[in-house]
Amino acid sequence: MSAPVVSADVVRLTPGAPCPREELGGKAASLDRMVQAGFPVPDTAVVTAAAYRSVAGQPELAGLLARLQAGDVVPAAEVDAAFDRVPVPAALADHLVSAAREVGGGGRIAVRSSATVEDMAGASFAGQYRSSLDVPPDRVVAAVRRTWASLWHPAPCAYRRAWGISSDDVAMPAVLMRMVPARSAGVVFTVDPGGTPGALRVEAVPELGEALVSGDRTPEVWLLPRGGDPRADVPPQVREAAALALRAEQAVGGTPQDVEWAWDGATTWLVQARPITTGPARTDDGSDTEPDGAELTTAGIGETLPGLLPPLVWDVSSFLVEEALRTGLSRLWELPGDRCGAHEFVRRVQGRAALDLDLLKAAARAVPGGSEAELERQYFGAALPGADEGVPARWWRTGRVQLRGAAARRAAIAEAAVVVPAVDAVLAAPPELSELADGAVLAYRQRLLDLGARAMTAEFAVASAAVAAYRELERTLAGHLGEEPAAAAVQRVTTGAGRARSRSATASAAVFAGPTWAERGVAALPAQPGRRDERDRARRDLEAELQSRPAWRRVRILTGQVVDVRVHVLRRLITDATDGLARREQVKAAVLALGGEVRRVHLELGSRLVRAGVLETATDVDLLSAAELPAALRGGPPPPAVLARRQRWLRQRAGDVPLPVRFTGSPSTSPAEPPSGDVLTGWAASPGRHTGRARVVREPVPDRLQPGEVLVAAATDAGWSPLFLRAGAIVVERGGPLSHAAIVARELGVPAVLNLAGATTVLDGRWVTVDGDTGVVTVHADGPGRQA
Repeated sequence: MSAPVVSADVVRLTPGAPCPREELGGKAASLDRMVQAGFPVPDTAVVTAAAYRSVAGQPELAGLLARLQAGDVVPAAEVDAAFDRVPVPAALADHLVSAAREVGGGGRIAVRSSATVEDMAGASFAGQYRSSLDVPPDRVVAAVRRTWASLWHPAPCAYRRAWGISSDDVAMPAVLMRMVPARSAGVVFTVDPGGTPGALRVEAVPELGEALVSGDRTPEVWLLPRGGDPRADVPPQVREAAALALRAEQAVGGTPQDVEWAWDGATTWLVQARPITTGPARTDDGSDTEPDGAELTTAGIGETLPGLLPPLVWDVSSFLVEEALRTGLSRLWELPGDRCGAHEFVRRVQGRAALDLDLLKAAARAVPGGSEAELERQYFGAALPGADEGVPARWWRTGRVQLRGAAARRAAIAEAAVVVPAVDAVLAAPPELSELADGAVLAYRQRLLDLGARAMTAEFAVASAAVAAYRELERTLAGHLGEEPAAAAVQRVTTGAGRARSRSATASAAVFAGPTWAERGVAALPAQPGRRDERDRARRDLEAELQSRPAWRRVRILTGQVVDVRVHVLRRLITDATDGLARREQVKAAVLALGGEVRRVHLELGSRLVRAGVLETATDVDLLSAAELPAALRGGPPPPAVLARRQRWLRQRAGDVPLPVRFTGSPSTSPAEPPSGDVLTGWAASPGRHTGRARVVREPVPDRLQPGEVLVAAATDAGWSPLFLRAGAIVVERGGPLSHAAIVARELGVPAVLNLAGATTVLDGRWVTVDGDTGVVTVHADGPGRQA
C-alpha cells in the first residue's frame, strides 16, 4: 500500500491511518471508515476542506459568496465561471495532479463531491453536487473546480435552505478515486425502500453505475433476503454486492446503508456508502400516536375532535380532552395506575382522533357494577356477542359509586356556573397582541390553555350529566310506552333544549384552537329560538297519554294517590334532561369561544414567523407542534422541508374516508360497503318528512348545499350548523340521539335520519324522501319529486 500524501490539502485514505472527519466531508469520511475496516475500496485521495477554503477565501470570490450566503439565487453558469477564474495556488495544483496520478496508477480517475453537509442520515444531498468520471490526471484541477463550484449551485443552496442547514461554514472536499473498469455496477439498499420486510434491494446495470444513479438506465432489480441464501438464479456479483453492503451496515453499527458498488470481473468494489434516507420510516406528519394493538373507537370523540387535526391543533385540543377524561373518570373511580402517558385515552390515527376502547373498558370494569358490555351498549347501542357483563357488586360498593356520581354531577353544575362567566370575562377585554413581546404572548396563551383545560373538563362533566338524565328519562318512559315510542317522546319533550347561544364569528367553529367561523367565511350565528312552548305542549300531551293508560290509572288507584306523584317525578326528569342539555350547550359554546381566542394567538405568532421567513402563511403555524412553537420563535424552527412534508401529508389525508367506528391498528381508508335497495333504514333522529335532491357534502362549506336539498354527510360537528339552516332534511352515516346532528335537527325542526352506513356512497344527486319519524330514506327515480 502506498504511503499517504502528507499535506494540508490532499490526503490519501490508507488502512491504519484514519483522517480527521472534519477535513474529509461526508462521503470521504464514510469511505475512510470503510478503508479502516478493511473493505475493498478503490485507491482514493481526498482534497480537504482546508484546500477548498484556501481557494474560496480569495478576494475574487468574496462578492459572489456574500450574495449566495445572503440568499441570492445565482445561475450555475455564473458560479462555474467565477470558480474557473479564481487562482488555484501552484502548490495545491501540483498536489492535485500528483495525487490523481498516484491513485489512478497513471490512468483516469473519478472526481466526486464530499461536502461537509453531504451523505447525512436525514439529508443525503444525493445528486445535488457535481462529480466527473474518466478524468485524466492533467485535467484534475479543472474537474475539482467544477465540484467546488457545485456547492453553490441553485439546487443545493435551495436544498440546504429546505432542511434548515446553514451555509455559513460549509465546505467542499473532493474525492479522487481510481476508476474501476466495471463490467457491472449498481447500488444496494440494505433495507428495501419499498417496505418489504426482511429484504434488501440490489439494482444493477452493465458497466458504470453512474447511469443507474443518474436515472439514464433502467436497472435489473433483485429483492434478496437479509438472512439466508439468495435464489440460485442470482448472479454471483449481485450476491457479493449484497454481502458487501450488509457487512458495511454492520461496520457502522447497524444503520441501514445505501451502497454503490462496481464489479470488474474479479472483485466487487465498494465505491460509496451512506445512510439510507429513503427507507421505510414514519409516513405521517409526526403527530400520529404509535399503534400498540389496542382496539380504538371514534364513538364519543368525533364531535369534540372532528376531522383532520394538524399538529398544533391536535397537541392543544387533545391535551385538553385527555385531561378532561382523566379528571372525569378519576372522580368516579381509580384509573389504571400504569397508564400515565400523554395520549392514553385519546389517540391520533391517520390525522384523526380516536379513543382507546380497551382502556375505557378497563376503566368500566374497575367501577363496581360496571362492565365492558354496558360500555359497548352506551357507545354503540348494543354489546358484541361475548362481551363481559361483569360481576354484580355488593350494594355498598355500587352505592359508593352512585354517591360519587351524584357528587360529580353537582360539581359539574357548579363548575359550569364558574367557567362560562370566566370565559366571558376573558373575552370581554382581550389584549392587543401586536403590542406584546413573544414571551408575553406565550404566557397569555398558557393562561388561556389553563382555563381551557378547566372548561373542557366542565364540558365533559355536564355532558355526562346530561346524558345520564336523558337516559334516565328514556328508561322511565320505556317502562310505560316501549323503547321506540319512549325515545320519540323524549325527543319531543327536549326539543330545542340544547339550543346554541349566539356565537361570535371569532369563535372556533368545530374544534378548540381550530379555524374560526370568520375563517370559514361565516358571520356570527344568532341564538336559535328556544321552542319552549313546543316542549310544553309535548310534555302535556305525554302526561295526558300516560294518564289515559289503564295500567297507569290502576297503579294510582291501588296506591291511593290523591296527587299523581309519578307526574311530578316525570316533570322533574324532563327538567333535569332539558336543563342538562342547555347547560352542555352553554359550556360547549364557551369552550369554542375560548378556542377562538387561542386561535387568534396562534395566528399572531404565525404572522411573526412569516415575517421571520419561517412560514409562508400565518395559518401554517398549525404545522408546528406545541413544543416547536416557542422554539421557532427563538430561531429554531423545523426545516422547511419538514413543514412541507407535513403539509403534503395533510393534503393527502384530507380526502380519506372517516375512521371506522371501531378498529385496531391502522384501518383501511376504503369506503364502507354501500347499502343496496331503494328503501334504506337508519335511526329516526328528528321527526318530519321531506323530499328533495340529496347532496353529499364532505366539508362544512355552506355554498355546497342549495336551500331545500337533503344534506348527506359521513359525520357532522358544531361547524356544520350553517348547512343545517339550508337543509330540507339531514342524513348522516353516524350519530346518536344526543349527537350534534340529532339535537340541531330537532331544534330547527328538520327531518333527520342517522346511523345510515354508506349513505354518502349511494345518495349523491338522487331524489329521496327522508322520514324522520320512521328512520327510513326512500330513493326515487330521477324527477322533481314533491316537497313535503
